[in-house]
Amino acid sequence: MSSATLVALIAGVLAASCASNPARSAMTVPLEIPEPPPRVAMDPVPAVVVGTPVLPERPVAAPVSRPAGTPPPVSTAAATPPATPPAPQTPVVVPTEPPRTTPPPELRAAGTGGRTPTAAQVRDRLVRTRQKLDAIDRRRLNAGQLTDYDSARRFLAQTEAAVKENNLLLAESSVEKAETLADGLR
Repeated sequence: MSSATLVALIAGVLAASCASNPARSAMTVPLEIPEPPPRVAMDPVPAVVVGTPVLPERPVAAPVSRPAGTPPPVSTAAATPPATPPAPQTPVVVPTEPPRTTPPPELRAAGTGGRTPTAAQVRDRLVRTRQKLDAIDRRRLNAGQLTDYDSARRFLAQTEAAVKENNLLLAESSVEKAETLADGLR
């Protein structure tokens, strides 16, 4: 093969590859967007308040006892024209009261369950946690446990400082963390 034939062959392959590339295609396909459906106008519907209609009470006639052998009385209602029917009553609309809203509950800290600890309660937990840590032999702990041990001691120091400042929420949080770490070391 000659070099001219080789060049023509490569040019033909390159031209064919460019023509089949869809990104370079000159043909564009228009998007067909359908028309929106026609809008149907509707008249507003009035709200209907359903109330319990109040019906007038009709007196109930007591049955009359007749002696045996007497014919029943003849009804005079058929002979007399009926009275005009009563006018239809409009239903009585009783306004409904809107539901009474109760005030939202007071938001409180999630960890404490909404209660504030006393200084005596925090000190009791502090003493109990310190006793747990004192009962642990520090020489038998591995590196991870030593880190937890030291963290628990720092939380106890933070608890003491918070109790002195009367920050009981922080004190309780710190002593709780220290106690959790101490329980994990046992």
